[in-house]
Amino acid sequence: MTGADLLALIKKQPVAFACGVLCVLCAVAFYFRMDAIDEARAAFEAKDKEAKAVSQNARHTTGLAEQVAEMQAAGKQIESRLVRASDLANNLQVFYRLETETGVKLIDARQNPLPTPKQNAPKTLYVPVSFSLTLHGNYAQIWSFLRRLETGPHFARFDRLALAKVELGAKDAVPDLMSAVFTVELLGTP
Repeated sequence: MTGADLLALIKKQPVAFACGVLCVLCAVAFYFRMDAIDEARAAFEAKDKEAKAVSQNARHTTGLAEQVAEMQAAGKQIESRLVRASDLANNLQVFYRLETETGVKLIDARQNPLPTPKQNAPKTLYVPVSFSLTLHGNYAQIWSFLRRLETGPHFARFDRLALAKVELGAKDAVPDLMSAVFTVELLGTP
């Protein structure tokens, strides 16, 4: 087929030739733009995810000021319940106050030294302040002392507890006298 025959065919069928050229051009464009669909889909998914996150953040901001105020109040309440490791007199006053309220006799109350932090350990805001206590009283008094200490204003954790019956001389005998030796940790600041 010569160029003149091809020109005659194009003049005879112009619509079919235009459609054929258009199909070839579309196929070439599709081949070169095939990855654009994946890129557009990834961009759409990223924008959709971002839009959902913004929408969710906007939805959760309602009442945010009240929640911040509640968190600050809770933080102040926690701070008020902490003991200061360096404030020995006030720390022991907690136990002396419980002694008068429950009727036990506080034999020994000592604040133990703070444990040394491990090397390369992150610095913590709160530390357990440990106390070793020995007291005498009947079972109900000791139980009341322990219960008030546990449910009192400070965060308390008992480490060990030993109860024993106290044997005194015949003339000093007090019925049902018990001795309690225990270690309690109060949450505090260094």
